[in-house]
Amino acid sequence: MKKLLKTVFVAVVLLPIISGCANYIKDYEASEDRVIRTPIGSKHDIVFKPSVPVDSEFTAVAITVNKQKVKKYQVFIKGRVETPYKWWREFYEFPCGLVLVPVSLCSHIISVFTFGVYPFSFSTHITDLAYSGLNPALNWESESRSVRTAVESKEKLVDEQEEDKVIPIANAVITLKSGERNWKLPGDKFGEAKVKLISLKADESVFTGDRELVFSIVGEKDMSRNLLLTREFASKLLRARATIQRYQFGGPSGKKLVQAVKQLEGMKFTRLAYQLEKQELMKHKNNTRFMNEFNSVSME
Repeated sequence: MKKLLKTVFVAVVLLPIISGCANYIKDYEASEDRVIRTPIGSKHDIVFKPSVPVDSEFTAVAITVNKQKVKKYQVFIKGRVETPYKWWREFYEFPCGLVLVPVSLCSHIISVFTFGVYPFSFSTHITDLAYSGLNPALNWESESRSVRTAVESKEKLVDEQEEDKVIPIANAVITLKSGERNWKLPGDKFGEAKVKLISLKADESVFTGDRELVFSIVGEKDMSRNLLLTREFASKLLRARATIQRYQFGGPSGKKLVQAVKQLEGMKFTRLAYQLEKQELMKHKNNTRFMNEFNSVSME
């Protein structure tokens, strides 16, 4: 007899709790965009900022280009909204269900005798709470903790294309060949290396008169990127170099400094002109004659 009671207890009480099911609320339909990227290959390259040099200094950037195929889908989904089952909630839902049964009965009687002034929808809701509370395999319906369960989904391809994802090569060393000379330009964490075509220091200037500059990344034998300067721009670089050298070899002079700065600005090398002016003013700030001459000519 005791075994029979245990079996009945397990079948009636424990099994529903263990195998409880979600409480269905409603169906839903939705659509969403889905993007799938498939890698195709990768390569190393060098790009320039700006793409065409217009100043005495520009930036070369070492990058990795990851080519990938991108497919864009519109996904149509059908599913249901449910309240998931938690067995421990039965410890308070079941007693509440017992209390709500007579409340539900009284509620329906009031709705009938008030001819619907007390809404039947209220009575029905109380009844649902009562019987779902008494059901050990079902929790109360709750929008706040509901979950969406997809039952069916269909994909529609709306776009397909190839795309390049560019990643800078941190601390890459870029090799530059100009004429018969070679330079190694260290890059920063963004893969950027400064290229000084013309500098106030002759050993930092990479422009040798050859209009073709050949760039490569150290460690990448099969990779190179050529940059061809226009003849007009190359001529400006030569004139800028001559202007700087003429001033430097002529000795300190405030008047000649102003003239050199204006000539460089006339060639659109504003940064180089400012660097020359700042350097010379710092160097000769205690030279009264130099500063007076510079200030006098600057006012003209």
